[in-house]
Amino acid sequence: MTSTQQPPAPDGSESTSPLAGTGLPDPSGTRIVLIGAGRFNELHQLPATRRNVEDLADLITAAWNLPVANCTVLRDPASPRDLSRAVEEAAKEATDTLLVYYAGHGLIDWSGHFHLAVRSSERESVHDTAVPYAWVKEHVEKSRAERRIVILDCCYAARAFGSQSDSALFEVAGTYVLAAASETATAVSPPGEEFTAFTGALLTVLRNGVPGLPRYLDLDSIFRRLSKELTLSNRPQPSKQSRDHLDRAPFIKNAAYAPSGDAPLPPVPAQQRPLAETSGTGTPPPSRTSATSKAAAVPRRTANIPDGKPIPLMQRKAVRLVGLAAAALALLLGGYSVFSVSPEDSPQIRQIHGKGTIKVGVKADQPGLASETTPGQWQGFEIDLAYNIAAGLGFPRHKVKFRAVETKDRDRLLQSGEVDFVLATWTMDGSQATKARKHASVPLSFVGPYFKTSLSALVWGTEEGVASVEGIDDIREYDRDRICTAVGSTSEDYLKKEDVDHTTKASYQQCWNDENVHVVITDEIILAGLNQMNDYRTGEGEEAKKGHVVRLAGTVESYGVGLTAGDPIFEYLTCRAIPKDWESNVSTNLEEMAKKHLDSEWTRPTVKFPECSRLDAWKYKMRNFFF
Repeated sequence: MTSTQQPPAPDGSESTSPLAGTGLPDPSGTRIVLIGAGRFNELHQLPATRRNVEDLADLITAAWNLPVANCTVLRDPASPRDLSRAVEEAAKEATDTLLVYYAGHGLIDWSGHFHLAVRSSERESVHDTAVPYAWVKEHVEKSRAERRIVILDCCYAARAFGSQSDSALFEVAGTYVLAAASETATAVSPPGEEFTAFTGALLTVLRNGVPGLPRYLDLDSIFRRLSKELTLSNRPQPSKQSRDHLDRAPFIKNAAYAPSGDAPLPPVPAQQRPLAETSGTGTPPPSRTSATSKAAAVPRRTANIPDGKPIPLMQRKAVRLVGLAAAALALLLGGYSVFSVSPEDSPQIRQIHGKGTIKVGVKADQPGLASETTPGQWQGFEIDLAYNIAAGLGFPRHKVKFRAVETKDRDRLLQSGEVDFVLATWTMDGSQATKARKHASVPLSFVGPYFKTSLSALVWGTEEGVASVEGIDDIREYDRDRICTAVGSTSEDYLKKEDVDHTTKASYQQCWNDENVHVVITDEIILAGLNQMNDYRTGEGEEAKKGHVVRLAGTVESYGVGLTAGDPIFEYLTCRAIPKDWESNVSTNLEEMAKKHLDSEWTRPTVKFPECSRLDAWKYKMRNFFF
């Protein structure tokens, strides 16, 4: 075990450690968990942690060519089990590298044990409301990964060293813990800054590199540079512990490297894995040109053969003509991984990459699901899902652009190419979706479901007055201009079917803003957000009136992602991204709102995620091989 003091600068000699001679992490065997705990019921808020994990995810997945499914971003875990489960699952799957990062509050219980805070943590009850670091340690030490890296951006982070010193963790080869603060020091999240102090400095080092050092930075070099950056800005000093020289193993390409004839350590690209996909749960994004480049370049459409020469035209045509035999032929011609599926195999995705950004159609006025809080700033469950899908298509967050859509225009904007896919509470089996599938010139397709809910009514009035409204028969008693829903929605179809006279507007928000409207009909999760946005309305001298959600029996709404039809690879990669971080996204964006405005006992819906047809994607790839 090395000292927590800064080690001397490397002298350029080769380390005898087996890890120091390896390349960058193998994408197929690598799992990373990035945990940003910023929202708390009792502790003070740390909004910068959300940006910490988002930018780290973009940077590391690009630098390691990591499949999106191999990176778990856990925002604001609600309970200790939520955090522990994410680490446990990644630790079980990792065989090459396991990276666990946590940013949030570090807490100490009455007996001096170190804990990581979650949303429900309480300072006076740390022992049973926060995550004992021993849990994280246990999952990490049991992992089969050759390299285990833990980064803690929280107060008292170096206490993790103490909790591990009497365990077997550092008896296992290849472990490294980087702590933002000493055992008695607090970490810093400067007000108004984009990142916490420690992670902001870490991102700077990883993005800018270190001049004068080799092509690949190891953790030792990163630590020394990070310490210097924090010293210059008068911020708390980090500490580290390492086992088996993992601090000398390559971690990331050095963005400041100036070639001088050195022989670089080669990374292990996903394309050189066996013919099975590089990951059982995800697909790698297109390779980047450097560790600091977030933008995904449009890949070349030539085979990855040893001598670097493209396959001649006649051979390419032969591949296309022989159909299934193309797999064997392609292997003979150069070992191209024909059985894998990646964004570069889709003509449609390549075309989107050519534009530089990917445009997603979302609602702008549905809190919890999708809303534009300030110009250009979006948040919600569907926003986070959109980022995950885009990442699976090879687009980092800063290349994702959102376009506000209304219910009646979702199909038109997608068919016209103004947006590349739509995430806007679009019911997959509704009349608009059914009609869009049959469009003569630009048929649409839907991938999902990614969420399920039911139709409900948001009724304005006092609690006593609304208590008498129990279902659709009671709603019929309202005048036509008092009942409203969005034009083109499944709720409009429902009201027509139930023979309920009503009015329509472009959005549910417009319905609720109309002083004449007393009842808005749509999905209950949308109504919960609408009620949260407009908590109550009062008349002068009147008892406070507010919206009350009344469920309408016998309805199920299943949301799907809208795409243009005809590209199974686009559909496959979208399908693979839907389950990623799903539970944490629900917890972060919807759970608190739903419990407040729907039911204090509300639980997340049971969603049977779609089957992802890799076979269809592979067949499509073969039909378009090298074209």
